[in-house]
Amino acid sequence: MDTREILTRFKGGTLRREHAVALLAGISPAVAPPVVALPVTALPAADRAPLPAPAPAPAPGPVPGADAGDGAGAATGAGAGMPCAVVGIQGRFPQAGDLEAFWRNGLQGRIAEAALPGGRRSACAGWRGHFLDGVEEFDPDLFGLGAREAAGLDLRERLLAQSAWQTLESAGYAGARLERLTASDGTARSVGVYAALGPAGGALPGTGHRHTAPPASRPGPAARLSRLLDLRGPSLSVDSGDSSFLTALHLALGGLRAGECAAALVGAVELRLHPECQRPGAGEGVAAVLLKPLAAARADGDRVHAVIRSSAVGHPGRAALGPQHGRLVGRALAAAGLRPPGTGPQHPDAGPQGPDPGPQLEAPDAGLEAVGVALEESSRTVAALVGDAGAVTGAAALVRAVGQLRHAVLLAGPDRPAPAAWEPARRDDGTVLPRRALVSVPGPAAPADPTDAAAPADPTDAVDAVGPADAGDAADGADGVEDTDGTDGVEGVGVVLVVEEAPAVPRVPARTGPPPGTRPAELVLLSAATPAHLAATAGRLAARLSDGDGGGGRDGGPAAPDLAAVAHELRLGRAVLRCRLAVTVRTVAELADALAGFAAHPGPGRSPAGVRSADLRTAAGPPLIEGLEETRAYVAALWQGGRLEQLTRLWLAGVDVCAVLPAHPGPAAVELPATVLRPRPLEPGPGTDGAPQ
Repeated sequence: MDTREILTRFKGGTLRREHAVALLAGISPAVAPPVVALPVTALPAADRAPLPAPAPAPAPGPVPGADAGDGAGAATGAGAGMPCAVVGIQGRFPQAGDLEAFWRNGLQGRIAEAALPGGRRSACAGWRGHFLDGVEEFDPDLFGLGAREAAGLDLRERLLAQSAWQTLESAGYAGARLERLTASDGTARSVGVYAALGPAGGALPGTGHRHTAPPASRPGPAARLSRLLDLRGPSLSVDSGDSSFLTALHLALGGLRAGECAAALVGAVELRLHPECQRPGAGEGVAAVLLKPLAAARADGDRVHAVIRSSAVGHPGRAALGPQHGRLVGRALAAAGLRPPGTGPQHPDAGPQGPDPGPQLEAPDAGLEAVGVALEESSRTVAALVGDAGAVTGAAALVRAVGQLRHAVLLAGPDRPAPAAWEPARRDDGTVLPRRALVSVPGPAAPADPTDAAAPADPTDAVDAVGPADAGDAADGADGVEDTDGTDGVEGVGVVLVVEEAPAVPRVPARTGPPPGTRPAELVLLSAATPAHLAATAGRLAARLSDGDGGGGRDGGPAAPDLAAVAHELRLGRAVLRCRLAVTVRTVAELADALAGFAAHPGPGRSPAGVRSADLRTAAGPPLIEGLEETRAYVAALWQGGRLEQLTRLWLAGVDVCAVLPAHPGPAAVELPATVLRPRPLEPGPGTDGAPQ
């Protein structure tokens, strides 16, 4: 029990003065501190009939994805069940505009701390923190929003919407594949949205505007994001303080396992715009991940970045925070079917309190390496990169863990002075175990610093200096930090994930056949919201293809870009928008040159030979033949017959010629660069009045 909790309990009347003094002095009180019992209303005799005995618990079975012999056992708890794959992941963090920059910052041991960006107000001059740039900028054209509609979103929702879009694109689920994500009842676009947002954070200084709080009936951020992206699964907004993102992810896993959605989009954003939300070391960020059941992701040929095996969440109530982390780790490991040595057997009916919750690890690292866990990412490990980042803390920890699993590199951190190769653990028989990591918020307690004073010189002063009426304020300041984020009282919500490296898949052998240039031509289709978006996106794609790195196959394909895979991904993984491009090529080099030429000279009559484009924004509407079954049959026959010229003309006339293509299987797809955003400054939206909410 720390100083804060002791003083809080003293204020609340659940701890007597002599007990508080003894605990602050580090002396066990002669009599255990009393726990105040809450009054219980007696039920009438008629309502006290005995409840029927619960049905016997089914015998525990194997956990999907568990490795026999690596400590796997029965799984219990809400986090138990099928493993889920991370198939899309994107984010922006301080001094890291994308995840590649975030990974480089981690490799270099960079501290992403800086002065407050220009134009922002601050309560104290000269303080430093971890900030995002350009938070007032938004790209409404990407979402087809006018100025009035864009103003209806606050700054956090705008940032999260852009990150969510890029996540769907990186996973290949922004186009035809998204339509085919169906629920058990056949509902299309079955994607749940689970959003974790910190306090509104304030209007931008210097705008001269103060916005009133939104009406109570206004939908939550998750509901607005579901509407904006036309996603038709569950929609939940989560606020559990620093653990908000991981709590949202825990709920998303439950939704996937219950069959409530075919995929789940989990996002988080934190801004520190208002002076009341700012303090030295405060941080910002935005990130999103797309989850699917692992079995479905493997069957669909998705690119799997990592696997979420299990999760556990809990609040300690009035108990000390310390032991909670070990208990959550034990529950998460048990839900994943992993049992470190020495934790004892698990019985479905053990103990007087009901089912055994799993191993209770008071020392969370005890025996973890024996089940492949060599890493724990938490608030401490990401502090240098994002600071005290509130709701997005867990997202930063997960992104950092996924990066280390993908690269098989352990980054430097509080307990590791420099990056090191991550060698997998082995069983006694030499079998290699998958690399695994824990991701937790708030995470394990930092090791005690012997230079810190353990208690006041006279513990009585700490109690007598504040009466019970003031002890709460003293408790709030016991750690030297004033709570201004609206998370007081929920800081004890803890979440632990067990994350595993993506399963190995056979490498697809390089294509054999005719030499380049003599292979069949491929029709490459690209679309964007405006001509400027189309030109910029074409230029970015040309640069990626010229680099000779297509990002690797979604299903273990070759790292070098394959023309068929690029064309397939653009047709099915991207949304069909109103500004369009079509080009027929035979090699990746030819495609890169054509796209680069278009980016330099966009527009009809100026593009390179063979590249055709159209701006359909002023068209009266979709062609009359769009949406007809006969049209679908006709377009399918054109693809089957290789009639690329006719398909090009239909595409440029406004017909969605991609809707009839089979989403899976196809060529080993590649992860292509996202559509270029063209954000511009906009006023803060409703609800960003400046005060923490």
